[in-house]
Amino acid sequence: MTGKSIRTTPPDGVIEAISASHILHPHLHFTSPNEVLAADISAQEKRAILASWASDLYAVESVPALRQPPGVPSPVRYADILAALKALDDEGATADHLRQGTATLASLGDVQGPSRLKFR
Repeated sequence: MTGKSIRTTPPDGVIEAISASHILHPHLHFTSPNEVLAADISAQEKRAILASWASDLYAVESVPALRQPPGVPSPVRYADILAALKALDDEGATADHLRQGTATLASLGDVQGPSRLKFR
């Protein structure tokens, strides 16, 4: 039986085009900072999208705490954008500490002061 082979990998450039579309036209893919965080794209791409949304260029004139990126159906709170950017930073810092085998600030905060430390 002769049949056509089915291509299981995308043609060259398709992944890059999809990725570029996320950055160049985020409103086609995302409506909130949480959707950006949950997306299956790199941290750098998420950061670029969120940073563009945080730009004063998209500030709502009468309510500067809101941003209205083009194509996004409703205004986005600036605080939510910053919280998403912080979550990316925290995620990256935690991953870096785990890779390096160093203690995180959270684990150091678990120590209740000098009385719990024992030196030999």
